[in-house]
Amino acid sequence: MPHDQVIATRRRTSYRLHVLSWRLAFLTGALAALTQFLRAQHVIGHPASVVVVVPLVAVFCGSLFLMLVTGAMQAAHFSVNPLGRGVVQRQVRFSRMLLVDLVTLPWSPNARR
Repeated sequence: MPHDQVIATRRRTSYRLHVLSWRLAFLTGALAALTQFLRAQHVIGHPASVVVVVPLVAVFCGSLFLMLVTGAMQAAHFSVNPLGRGVVQRQVRFSRMLLVDLVTLPWSPNARR
């Protein structure tokens, strides 16, 4: 495999991990908030909420760490191969691309858009 293909594959993989870590952070945050809401409404008890929330917080922290690592990888890539002329334009274009891909990117790496 040529060097350029290897770099492109790694870049796509790190970007996909970045998008999936954002999705995982949103999902775990929403589930933890839902658990706390159900606890406040006395639907579930304190022990049940602890059993659910503690693993969710661990997964949330892991996804935040993964988000930071893959974000740094993306930042390093875009500093070499910029999307726009200036720093602000690059950040705006990447943010727009990320927001669109949070909704449209398939969960499976083998699935098509």
